[in-house]
Amino acid sequence: MKYKYFWIILFISFTQSTWAKIPTAIVDTPISAPYLNVGTKEYMLVFYGYVGCAHVCTPVLENLARFYQSKEFTPYKSMIDLVFVNLLSEVSQEQPDQFAKGFNPQFIGVHLSPKELQSLDKELSVYFAKQKGEVFELDHSDFVYLIHRKSDKSLSLVNIYMTHPFDGAFVVRDLQQRKQ
Repeated sequence: MKYKYFWIILFISFTQSTWAKIPTAIVDTPISAPYLNVGTKEYMLVFYGYVGCAHVCTPVLENLARFYQSKEFTPYKSMIDLVFVNLLSEVSQEQPDQFAKGFNPQFIGVHLSPKELQSLDKELSVYFAKQKGEVFELDHSDFVYLIHRKSDKSLSLVNIYMTHPFDGAFVVRDLQQRKQ
């Protein structure tokens, strides 16, 4: 199925729901995302956006940086990386990491090749499309994904979180449950 989570994401996006995460029916779904072979920790929070995005990415990454520094998240820092995946292949390989580290020096930025960009929608239903107009804009989904890196280095999707509003308490609860 090409768009595994599309209908769940679409439903939540348009219901004006106060949910901050997608129902846990997708916990531990295996994914293939070789570009996420970054970092060293058991879990990663992944956000897809693009370098220079001021209207969506900057506020989300600022919220993630505040969450990362919060006392609620402190006990989990040793087990989770925060990864920003850039949706533009036109930027230099270094720019995504520099952009991510501008929000927090511990964040990791990932550059994708055009081929890797073409396969994004197949695994995680990440949506992005260039807008035509005088000013460059890229429409894109703005969810945060909790990914588990297993001991054999395979990846599984634990959950998907809404970013409007982003509620880190859901991430903490999911990590608490998995730590037990």
